[in-house]
Amino acid sequence: MKFRQIIPIVFILGALLLQACAAASSEGAIQTGIAQTLQISDLQTQAAAANLPADTATPPPAEAASATPVVDTATPPPIVSVSENTNCRRGPSTFYDQVTILYAGEEAEVIKTYDGDHNYVVIQIPDNNADCWLWLRYADPTDFSAYGLPKATLPPTPLPTATATPVSYWPGSWNFRVYHGGVERTGTISCNVSGSTLTCSGVGNPGAFSYVFSGSIAANKLSASGTYSGTGSGNWAAEIKSGNTNQFVGNLDMGSWEFCGWRSGSSMPAPCQWP
Repeated sequence: MKFRQIIPIVFILGALLLQACAAASSEGAIQTGIAQTLQISDLQTQAAAANLPADTATPPPAEAASATPVVDTATPPPIVSVSENTNCRRGPSTFYDQVTILYAGEEAEVIKTYDGDHNYVVIQIPDNNADCWLWLRYADPTDFSAYGLPKATLPPTPLPTATATPVSYWPGSWNFRVYHGGVERTGTISCNVSGSTLTCSGVGNPGAFSYVFSGSIAANKLSASGTYSGTGSGNWAAEIKSGNTNQFVGNLDMGSWEFCGWRSGSSMPAPCQWP
Protein backbone atom coordinates (compact mmCIF):
# COMPACT_ATOMS: atom_id res chain seq x y z
CA MET A 1 0.00 0.00 0.00
CA LYS A 2 2.79 2.35 0.88
CA PHE A 3 4.55 1.57 -2.41
CA ARG A 4 1.54 2.47 -4.37
CA GLN A 5 1.34 5.79 -2.56
CA ILE A 6 5.02 6.57 -3.23
CA ILE A 7 4.86 6.07 -7.00
CA PRO A 8 2.37 8.86 -7.62
CA ILE A 9 4.43 11.14 -5.45
CA VAL A 10 7.56 10.35 -7.47
CA PHE A 11 5.77 11.07 -10.69
CA ILE A 12 4.50 14.32 -9.35
CA LEU A 13 7.96 15.35 -8.18
CA GLY A 14 9.44 14.38 -11.52
CA ALA A 15 6.88 16.40 -13.34
CA LEU A 16 7.55 19.33 -11.14
CA LEU A 17 11.28 19.01 -11.74
CA LEU A 18 10.77 18.83 -15.49
CA GLN A 19 8.51 21.82 -15.34
CA ALA A 20 11.04 23.71 -13.31
CA CYS A 21 13.82 22.81 -15.71
CA ALA A 22 11.67 23.84 -18.65
CA ALA A 23 10.86 27.06 -16.94
CA ALA A 24 14.52 27.64 -16.21
CA SER A 25 15.43 26.86 -19.81
CA SER A 26 12.76 29.22 -21.07
CA GLU A 27 13.89 31.93 -18.73
CA GLY A 28 17.50 31.44 -19.80
CA ALA A 29 16.52 31.60 -23.42
CA ILE A 30 14.64 34.75 -22.79
CA GLN A 31 17.57 36.28 -21.00
CA THR A 32 19.89 35.21 -23.79
CA GLY A 33 17.60 36.72 -26.43
CA ILE A 34 17.40 39.93 -24.54
CA ALA A 35 21.16 40.08 -24.25
CA GLN A 36 21.61 39.35 -27.94
CA THR A 37 19.06 42.00 -28.84
CA LEU A 38 20.81 44.54 -26.70
CA GLN A 39 24.13 43.56 -28.22
CA ILE A 40 22.77 43.94 -31.77
CA SER A 41 21.18 47.26 -30.88
CA ASP A 42 24.44 48.44 -29.41
CA LEU A 43 26.33 47.38 -32.55
CA GLN A 44 23.78 49.15 -34.75
CA THR A 45 24.06 52.28 -32.62
CA GLN A 46 27.83 52.19 -32.89
CA ALA A 47 27.62 51.71 -36.66
CA ALA A 48 25.16 54.55 -37.01
CA ALA A 49 27.33 56.74 -34.87
CA ALA A 50 30.33 55.87 -37.02
CA ASN A 51 28.44 56.92 -40.16
CA LEU A 52 27.28 60.23 -38.68
CA PRO A 53 29.38 63.28 -39.55
CA ALA A 54 31.55 64.50 -36.75
CA ASP A 55 29.81 67.11 -34.68
CA THR A 56 32.56 69.67 -35.12
CA ALA A 57 32.02 73.40 -35.09
CA THR A 58 31.82 74.82 -38.60
CA PRO A 59 34.26 77.72 -38.86
CA PRO A 60 32.64 80.98 -39.95
CA PRO A 61 33.28 81.96 -43.54
CA ALA A 62 36.46 83.89 -43.90
CA GLU A 63 35.85 87.58 -44.37
CA ALA A 64 36.85 88.82 -47.77
CA ALA A 65 39.97 90.87 -47.53
CA SER A 66 39.20 94.52 -48.07
CA ALA A 67 40.60 95.89 -51.27
CA THR A 68 43.84 97.77 -50.77
CA PRO A 69 43.41 101.30 -52.09
CA VAL A 70 45.53 102.00 -55.13
CA VAL A 71 47.82 104.90 -54.47
CA ASP A 72 48.22 107.18 -57.43
CA THR A 73 51.93 107.58 -57.81
CA ALA A 74 51.68 109.73 -60.94
CA THR A 75 53.69 112.93 -60.82
CA PRO A 76 51.40 115.91 -60.17
CA PRO A 77 51.24 118.43 -63.00
CA PRO A 78 53.54 121.46 -62.75
CA ILE A 79 51.64 124.41 -61.29
CA VAL A 80 52.71 128.04 -61.32
CA SER A 81 51.29 131.02 -59.45
CA VAL A 82 52.17 134.71 -59.46
CA SER A 83 52.55 137.23 -56.66
CA GLU A 84 51.43 140.14 -58.87
CA ASN A 85 48.99 140.43 -61.75
CA THR A 86 50.93 139.32 -64.84
CA ASN A 87 50.10 139.67 -68.52
CA CYS A 88 49.93 136.44 -70.51
CA ARG A 89 50.66 136.92 -74.22
CA ARG A 90 50.70 135.15 -77.56
CA GLY A 91 54.49 134.97 -77.43
CA PRO A 92 57.51 135.56 -75.21
CA SER A 93 57.77 139.36 -75.39
CA THR A 94 55.74 142.53 -75.23
CA PHE A 95 55.65 142.58 -79.04
CA TYR A 96 52.92 139.95 -78.84
CA ASP A 97 49.30 140.73 -78.07
CA GLN A 98 48.02 140.19 -74.57
CA VAL A 99 45.64 137.23 -74.24
CA THR A 100 44.68 137.41 -70.58
CA ILE A 101 45.97 138.25 -67.10
CA LEU A 102 47.03 135.74 -64.46
CA TYR A 103 45.99 137.44 -61.25
CA ALA A 104 48.00 137.49 -58.03
CA GLY A 105 47.49 134.22 -56.17
CA GLU A 106 45.90 132.51 -59.18
CA GLU A 107 47.34 129.16 -60.28
CA ALA A 108 47.78 127.66 -63.75
CA GLU A 109 49.24 124.47 -65.19
CA VAL A 110 52.52 124.79 -67.08
CA ILE A 111 52.32 122.79 -70.31
CA LYS A 112 55.49 123.83 -72.19
CA THR A 113 58.87 125.39 -71.52
CA TYR A 114 60.92 127.53 -73.89
CA ASP A 115 64.67 127.27 -74.41
CA GLY A 116 65.00 130.64 -76.13
CA ASP A 117 64.03 132.66 -73.06
CA HIS A 118 63.77 131.01 -69.67
CA ASN A 119 61.72 133.94 -68.42
CA TYR A 120 58.65 132.56 -70.18
CA VAL A 121 56.62 129.34 -70.07
CA VAL A 122 53.41 128.33 -71.81
CA ILE A 123 50.46 127.81 -69.46
CA GLN A 124 46.93 126.49 -69.78
CA ILE A 125 44.61 129.41 -69.19
CA PRO A 126 42.49 128.59 -66.10
CA ASP A 127 38.95 127.47 -67.03
CA ASN A 128 39.84 127.73 -70.70
CA ASN A 129 41.13 125.44 -73.44
CA ALA A 130 43.51 128.09 -74.78
CA ASP A 131 47.10 128.69 -73.74
CA CYS A 132 49.39 131.69 -73.49
CA TRP A 133 52.97 132.69 -72.67
CA LEU A 134 53.48 133.71 -69.05
CA TRP A 135 56.30 135.99 -67.93
CA LEU A 136 58.00 134.46 -64.88
CA ARG A 137 59.08 137.72 -63.26
CA TYR A 138 56.56 137.30 -60.42
CA ALA A 139 56.12 133.52 -60.71
CA ASP A 140 56.68 130.76 -58.19
CA PRO A 141 58.26 128.40 -59.00
CA THR A 142 60.33 129.39 -62.04
CA ASP A 143 62.20 126.15 -62.83
CA PHE A 144 60.20 123.37 -64.50
CA SER A 145 63.09 121.40 -66.03
CA ALA A 146 62.43 118.35 -63.81
CA TYR A 147 59.05 117.73 -65.44
CA GLY A 148 60.35 116.94 -68.91
CA LEU A 149 57.73 119.15 -70.54
CA PRO A 150 57.48 119.62 -74.31
CA LYS A 151 59.40 122.52 -75.77
CA ALA A 152 57.48 125.47 -77.15
CA THR A 153 58.39 126.93 -80.53
CA LEU A 154 58.58 130.65 -81.07
CA PRO A 155 55.39 132.01 -82.69
CA PRO A 156 55.77 134.25 -85.74
CA THR A 157 56.83 137.74 -84.71
CA PRO A 158 53.89 140.10 -85.12
CA LEU A 159 54.23 142.84 -87.70
CA PRO A 160 54.72 146.29 -86.18
CA THR A 161 51.53 148.29 -86.04
CA ALA A 162 51.68 151.81 -87.35
CA THR A 163 51.02 154.30 -84.58
CA ALA A 164 47.88 156.21 -85.36
CA THR A 165 48.29 159.95 -85.47
CA PRO A 166 45.91 161.53 -82.98
CA VAL A 167 43.10 163.36 -84.69
CA SER A 168 42.80 167.08 -84.05
CA TYR A 169 39.23 167.99 -83.21
CA TRP A 170 39.68 171.77 -83.41
CA PRO A 171 39.65 172.74 -87.11
CA GLY A 172 36.41 174.03 -88.63
CA SER A 173 33.51 176.25 -87.72
CA TRP A 174 32.14 176.52 -84.18
CA ASN A 175 29.29 178.36 -82.52
CA PHE A 176 30.63 180.02 -79.38
CA ARG A 177 29.47 181.81 -76.24
CA VAL A 178 31.20 184.05 -73.72
CA TYR A 179 29.52 185.14 -70.51
CA HIS A 180 30.42 187.24 -67.48
CA GLY A 181 28.40 189.18 -64.89
CA GLY A 182 25.16 188.96 -66.83
CA VAL A 183 26.80 189.91 -70.14
CA GLU A 184 26.52 187.22 -72.82
CA ARG A 185 27.89 187.26 -76.34
CA THR A 186 27.41 184.54 -78.97
CA GLY A 187 28.58 184.13 -82.52
CA THR A 188 30.71 181.89 -84.73
CA ILE A 189 34.43 181.33 -84.97
CA SER A 190 36.51 179.53 -87.57
CA CYS A 191 39.55 177.56 -86.40
CA ASN A 192 42.70 176.42 -88.22
CA VAL A 193 45.44 174.07 -87.03
CA SER A 194 49.08 174.03 -88.12
CA GLY A 195 51.02 171.40 -86.24
CA SER A 196 50.21 172.14 -82.64
CA THR A 197 49.30 175.79 -83.25
CA LEU A 198 45.63 176.74 -83.12
CA THR A 199 44.18 179.98 -84.51
CA CYS A 200 40.48 180.87 -84.32
CA SER A 201 38.70 184.13 -85.23
CA GLY A 202 35.11 185.36 -85.15
CA VAL A 203 32.59 187.96 -84.00
CA GLY A 204 30.36 187.92 -80.95
CA ASN A 205 27.09 189.76 -80.50
CA PRO A 206 25.65 191.95 -79.26
CA GLY A 207 28.24 194.63 -79.87
CA ALA A 208 30.05 193.00 -82.80
CA PHE A 209 32.98 192.11 -80.58
CA SER A 210 35.82 190.67 -82.60
CA TYR A 211 37.92 187.82 -81.22
CA VAL A 212 41.19 186.31 -82.42
CA PHE A 213 42.29 183.26 -80.38
CA SER A 214 45.86 182.02 -80.75
CA GLY A 215 47.43 179.21 -78.80
CA SER A 216 48.90 175.72 -78.65
CA ILE A 217 47.18 172.34 -78.68
CA ALA A 218 48.27 169.85 -76.03
CA ALA A 219 49.64 166.41 -76.93
CA ASN A 220 46.28 164.81 -76.22
CA LYS A 221 44.78 166.96 -79.02
CA LEU A 222 41.87 167.81 -76.76
CA SER A 223 42.96 170.79 -74.68
CA ALA A 224 44.42 174.10 -75.88
CA SER A 225 45.32 177.46 -74.39
CA GLY A 226 46.78 180.83 -75.36
CA THR A 227 45.87 184.50 -75.69
CA TYR A 228 43.12 186.37 -77.44
CA SER A 229 42.95 189.82 -79.00
CA GLY A 230 40.49 191.99 -80.92
CA THR A 231 37.94 194.18 -79.20
CA GLY A 232 39.40 192.94 -75.94
CA SER A 233 42.45 190.93 -74.94
CA GLY A 234 43.47 188.40 -72.37
CA ASN A 235 44.12 184.70 -71.82
CA TRP A 236 41.97 181.74 -72.74
CA ALA A 237 41.87 177.95 -72.22
CA ALA A 238 39.50 175.32 -73.53
CA GLU A 239 39.09 171.56 -73.85
CA ILE A 240 37.16 169.33 -76.26
CA LYS A 241 34.71 167.20 -74.28
CA SER A 242 35.85 163.58 -74.32
CA GLY A 243 32.27 162.33 -74.33
CA ASN A 244 31.21 164.61 -77.18
CA THR A 245 33.88 165.95 -79.54
CA ASN A 246 31.36 168.36 -81.05
CA GLN A 247 31.56 170.51 -77.91
CA PHE A 248 34.28 172.36 -76.02
CA VAL A 249 34.26 174.09 -72.65
CA GLY A 250 36.67 176.75 -71.34
CA ASN A 251 37.22 180.20 -69.86
CA LEU A 252 38.58 183.67 -70.59
CA ASP A 253 40.84 185.73 -68.34
CA MET A 254 41.69 182.90 -65.98
CA GLY A 255 38.09 181.98 -65.30
CA SER A 256 36.49 185.39 -65.23
CA TRP A 257 34.40 184.62 -68.30
CA GLU A 258 32.69 181.44 -69.39
CA PHE A 259 33.83 180.32 -72.83
CA CYS A 260 32.42 177.33 -74.74
CA GLY A 261 31.54 176.19 -78.25
CA TRP A 262 29.56 173.61 -80.20
CA ARG A 263 29.32 172.37 -83.75
CA SER A 264 26.30 173.01 -85.92
CA GLY A 265 23.73 170.33 -85.13
CA SER A 266 24.97 169.93 -81.56
CA SER A 267 23.87 171.83 -78.45
CA MET A 268 25.62 174.25 -76.17
CA PRO A 269 27.41 172.35 -73.39
CA ALA A 270 26.20 172.81 -69.85
CA PRO A 271 27.98 173.91 -67.87
CA CYS A 272 29.83 176.12 -70.31
CA GLN A 273 32.82 176.98 -68.14
CA TRP A 274 35.87 174.77 -67.60
CA PRO A 275 37.53 173.95 -65.36
